[in-house]
Amino acid sequence: MKILHTADIHIGYKNHGIIDPKTGQHSRLGDFERCFRYMVDHAIKENVDLVLFCGDAYRDMNPSQTDQRIFARSLKPLLDRGIPIVMIVGNHDHPYTFGKVNSMEIFSLFSDSIHLFTTCESRDIMTKSGPVRVIGLPWPMIHELRTKEAFTALAKEKQHEKVHEIYSEFVTAETRRLRKEPANYPVVVAGHLHVETAVMTEGSERVTLVTRDPIFSLSMLKQPEFDYVALGHIHKHQELGKEKKPPVVYSGSIERISFAEAGQKKGFVMIDISKNKEVTFRHILSPSRKMIQLEIDVREEEEPMSLILEKIGDEMLEEAVVRVVIACRASQRSLVEMKEIRRSLRSAFVIGGIQLQVEQESSRSRVPELHRNLSTKEALEMYINHNKQFLPLKKAILNAAHLLEEECEHDLADKRTDFSEE
Repeated sequence: MKILHTADIHIGYKNHGIIDPKTGQHSRLGDFERCFRYMVDHAIKENVDLVLFCGDAYRDMNPSQTDQRIFARSLKPLLDRGIPIVMIVGNHDHPYTFGKVNSMEIFSLFSDSIHLFTTCESRDIMTKSGPVRVIGLPWPMIHELRTKEAFTALAKEKQHEKVHEIYSEFVTAETRRLRKEPANYPVVVAGHLHVETAVMTEGSERVTLVTRDPIFSLSMLKQPEFDYVALGHIHKHQELGKEKKPPVVYSGSIERISFAEAGQKKGFVMIDISKNKEVTFRHILSPSRKMIQLEIDVREEEEPMSLILEKIGDEMLEEAVVRVVIACRASQRSLVEMKEIRRSLRSAFVIGGIQLQVEQESSRSRVPELHRNLSTKEALEMYINHNKQFLPLKKAILNAAHLLEEECEHDLADKRTDFSEE
């Protein structure tokens, strides 16, 4: 049996793009649709039996008509061929008001090939190669649980613990059922969850102290009765706990949303399950838009522009969104020629920003001082280095600050593009 696993398509993000004069459509919408259609074409070419979409169809739960059209027409070739599609409701698909309908509900009304999971449940779905059991774990709707008496008196941390308890009890019941009545066909879990060992960005370690997500244990999902666990929510492709079956895999997103994902390989996962339930999978890259962040330190340079132009010239910028971050001394600021830098970036698809990180020079002391021109990372590092009690937590604090900074960037990008929504 062949299964395609994807998640976090997020149609609707418009940061770092331009308006296409031929179509009047934002270029980032075109980027997301291109990756989506590439994935669907690949599914058809591979003659897949099932598609697992593990949540977050749009930027938020109020997609524009344009966003909905992109999603629907990208899915249509799969539906035309009768390929079953499992849709797991993610956090971006959920309404935040009790009683409202999620943004994917409409698709399940138009086709029997679409199997929408809004609550924890299991279903046997028939494919051209036989049945497959799908155990769905959608994003927990805590705002709905808060309407229940058992939740009203609980603090937020306790609410998250209660959610984990509810999901664990459901998974345990499913594994008991499988032990009692083993399935001789594939059993897959499809969820939109934040699992405790997941890595969120390149080079980061586990960081949970700033997240607002309920955190789920890996052991809850690593059950021998399952053949494959397909996850969405974390945009970085990764397998968790490789040493023990079943594979627990985040497909990652198919297109980049911000520079936090610049170094990530974007794509989707193809799964092969043999008749004796041996599982292999591979990550297929999508034609995602390149994002390049050039960090150039010219503080030791007598002629900073020479190094800046050299570094820019070394990169292949065509069709890429490019951001340049320059660290310089205050006395060098006038030597950094913004017009010349922009001219050197003319081959880029979009200039995502040119930032100067200016180091103030003090004649009073060699000890560096906090000032407004420092980056968040530089200010935090300086503060931690002067407060030795925080040194053991330095890496975790810096990673947490990075995540907060990227979340703020996403929020600001959303606000900047709200005016263009239909």
